[in-house]
Amino acid sequence: MPMPLPLSSHRRLTASAALIAALAGVLAPATSASAAPTSAAPTSEAPAAPARTPAPDMAGVVAALESAMANGAPGAMARYLGPDGARERAVGVRDRRSGAAMDTRARFRIGSVTKTFSSVVLLQLVEEGRLTLDAPVNTYLEGLLPDDRITVRHLLTHRSGLADYTNAMFERTVPGFEAVRNRVFSYQELVDLSLAEPRTTEPGAAYAYSNANFVVVGMLIEKLTGRPVADAYQRRIIKPLRLDATAYVHPDTRIRGTHVRGYLHPDEAGGPLVDSTEQTLSWAQSAGAVISSPADLNTFTSALMRGRLLSPATLEEMTTVTPTDATGTRFYGLGLRRYDLTCGTQVYGHTGTVQGYYTYAFSTRDGRRSLSALANTSNHGAANTALGNTLEAAFCGKKQSPAPTARSTAPDGTLDHAPLPAERDLPERH
Repeated sequence: MPMPLPLSSHRRLTASAALIAALAGVLAPATSASAAPTSAAPTSEAPAAPARTPAPDMAGVVAALESAMANGAPGAMARYLGPDGARERAVGVRDRRSGAAMDTRARFRIGSVTKTFSSVVLLQLVEEGRLTLDAPVNTYLEGLLPDDRITVRHLLTHRSGLADYTNAMFERTVPGFEAVRNRVFSYQELVDLSLAEPRTTEPGAAYAYSNANFVVVGMLIEKLTGRPVADAYQRRIIKPLRLDATAYVHPDTRIRGTHVRGYLHPDEAGGPLVDSTEQTLSWAQSAGAVISSPADLNTFTSALMRGRLLSPATLEEMTTVTPTDATGTRFYGLGLRRYDLTCGTQVYGHTGTVQGYYTYAFSTRDGRRSLSALANTSNHGAANTALGNTLEAAFCGKKQSPAPTARSTAPDGTLDHAPLPAERDLPERH
């Protein structure tokens, strides 16, 4: 497999007309402190440039982190990176046993933020002519799926209809986790678990989030490169961007170096937290087994949006989105979420949930501002929702009196600032 171009020239060559046609498819100073309509047309339009960029409300960020703790997380942290540099905040502990304070230099499991890494690699392979987005998956993985209508694009947009096997796997949260904590799955076994369930939609008909989609993406990467997916992440993203704290860790159960320990809430209210730090993550693999740090996630999302990993044409494809719910504020592109904030700012990135960890990693479309945030718990959606409020504080600044929007106006016309519940990347009971 050819080595990727250096970042200074990577993805900056003019794409040939044939490649563009293939891509087009059916479209067009640091501090610290302790189911929607799916027929809507895709959009990649950027908002009108604001008169000024609001300063991040770091007090608001801390309030969101403390709210995550109040809702069950032992600790939380966030790192904002903007034109004036990085600002970091951390509250609570990263290790309940030792009492070690949360540390913004520590590594943690990023869960489904891994999907954006996988999507970038696959889109680079599209640019190299190894596959096309609108070809059937079975063109490259012969006989894998029972429906030739399922395309590569359907995987990246969660519109394949493949059932999410984690719904059954984690129907009972702690027993389900303990059953797979040390197990090593093959990709095929995970696909078989999905195919044993009824499909959720016809191919292309509707958005339905499924980890199975990105298991198949991992299979495509390995088939087309002839190498493990870890090698693709390393050569194409981690090494070029110098993401020294980032690694694909599977099936090793350890997080090396200074790291955050994860704590899983049981389904029974008031039950003791389960230390879920060590696990193979084999049930997720290319859908969720990457480990990283706040600084590395800032670098990754900013570099992606600045065009350092993909060509302009491909990045346009990736950021062309359709709704994921009825709020008019949440969308999905190609392995990438877009959230429209109350101030009008649009941010791109991904959320992540893996046992004991909630993650947000987002950047503005120009890549000039980014935020990464973590709470070391899961199966407690209120903590996830609270952590998501770091986005509003970081990108919108101190709240004034915002104009009414789809998410800020109640039916009687009054302003309603209650945060939307966090989107779930895994089944949850609380």
